[in-house]
Amino acid sequence: MDLFGPLKTSLSVLYDYWWLYLPALLVVGTFSSWLFYRTQQNLLSLRWVVLEVKPPPDVQKSPKIAENIYSALHASYLPVKWKRRFFKGEVPNWYSLEIVSNGGDMNFYVRVKEDTWMLAEHAIFSQYPDAEIKIVPDYVNQLPPNLPTPEYDMFGADLIFTKEDAYPIKTYPFFEEESGKDEFKRTDPLAVLAEVLGALEPGEYIWLQFVIRPTGDAWAKAAQAAINKIVGKEAKAKAGLVGGLLDLTLGQVPTGIASKGAEEEKKQEFNVQKLTPGQRFTLEQVENKVAKYGFKTSIRFIYTARKEMFHRSHIASTIGMFKQLYSNNLNTFKPDGKTMTVAKGFFHHIFPSGEGLFKVQHEFKRKRKIFRRYKQRAFHKKLMILNTEELATLWHLPGIGVKAPGFPRVEAKKGQPPAGLPI
Repeated sequence: MDLFGPLKTSLSVLYDYWWLYLPALLVVGTFSSWLFYRTQQNLLSLRWVVLEVKPPPDVQKSPKIAENIYSALHASYLPVKWKRRFFKGEVPNWYSLEIVSNGGDMNFYVRVKEDTWMLAEHAIFSQYPDAEIKIVPDYVNQLPPNLPTPEYDMFGADLIFTKEDAYPIKTYPFFEEESGKDEFKRTDPLAVLAEVLGALEPGEYIWLQFVIRPTGDAWAKAAQAAINKIVGKEAKAKAGLVGGLLDLTLGQVPTGIASKGAEEEKKQEFNVQKLTPGQRFTLEQVENKVAKYGFKTSIRFIYTARKEMFHRSHIASTIGMFKQLYSNNLNTFKPDGKTMTVAKGFFHHIFPSGEGLFKVQHEFKRKRKIFRRYKQRAFHKKLMILNTEELATLWHLPGIGVKAPGFPRVEAKKGQPPAGLPI
C-alpha cells in the first residue's frame, strides 16, 4: 500500500491547475503588501504630541465628569473610506491615555496627533478648569531604547476581557454606592493604583496605557446576541436554501415559517419578572453599556526596574487594581497569555522542571516586542470595546480623597488675565 498516494495526488492536482489559483493568490498578496506599505508610510509621517495633565488641588466631583471628555473625543470619529485607506494608507484617529510612575512620582499623560491635541486639551479643561496641561517630551525616552538590558529587567502584558464586549466592568457608580456621595468619603477606583505607584523606589517604573479609538454602533448591534442569551431567547433558525425551495415547490409553507406557531410564541414571549435577580442585574448593566459611546481599546502595562531592585509583588498589585473592577455576572480583565512576558518554552510538558527549550530566548523576545509596542502606542490584536463610563472609571483625575505619596497636584490656581488688559 502506497502511504504517500493521497499526497502525490494532491500535489499533482496543484501542479496541473496552477493557472486557476496562482493568479488569485498573487492578486491577494499584492493587495495586502501594498496596503501594509501605504499604512506604514502614513504612520511614519504622523506627528505626535504628549500632554502632561496635572490634577487640580481640589477635585470634588465624581469621575462622571470624565465621561464628557470621552464624549468630546468621540466627536473625532470618522470612518475611513476604502479609497483613502488604499491609496493614502489612512487609519482612524486614536489616542493614548497613560498613568505613569517613575520612581514613585505619579503622572497623567495623553498622547495625541499634533492636529488634534487642541481637541483633547479643550475636552479636559472643560471638565477640570483648574488642571494644568502642558506639552512635554515623551517620557519613554528616559529609559534605554530597548528593554530588557543587562541593567534592567521588565515585565509586561496586554489585558483582555474575560467575557464578551457587551458585558461591562464594575464602574465608578458602584464605588459611590458603597461609600456614599460625599466627596470626602467616596472611594476612588484609582486609589489602589495610586498607592501602588506611589510606593515605587527610584529606579522602578510602572507604565499603564489605554489606547483608544472611537467606533461606530456596530458593536452595540452585535451586543443583541448577549442580551438574547440573558433573557433566554434562542437564535432564529434559518431554513436552508434547498429546504426552502423544496417547500415552495411542494406548495407547503416554508419550514422556517411553519415552525412558528404557538410553541415559538411561547419561546419568544419575554417577561422581565421571570428573570432571576442576577439576570435582571446583568441585563440592566449590558443595556446601560450599549446606550453610550464606544471605543475600541487596548490596555497595556509594563513594570521595569534595575535587576537588583526588581520586585514582582508590584506586578500582582497592579493587576489587583483591575481585579477590584470585577462584579458577579459582569466582565473583568485578565492578562493575555500570548503577550505576557512569561514563557514556558517548547516541549515544557516533558521536562520535570516545567521549563522547556528556549524559554529564556522566548521571554526575551516577548519583552522586546511589548516594550516596542508600548512606545508605538500600538493596538493589541484582540481589541475590547469600552464605553465612556468604563473609560472614565479607568482614567480620570482623582478626587481629593486620593492622597498617595508622590501624587502631584497643581500647587496654586491660575487665573485668567483681565479682558481689557492692554497688550
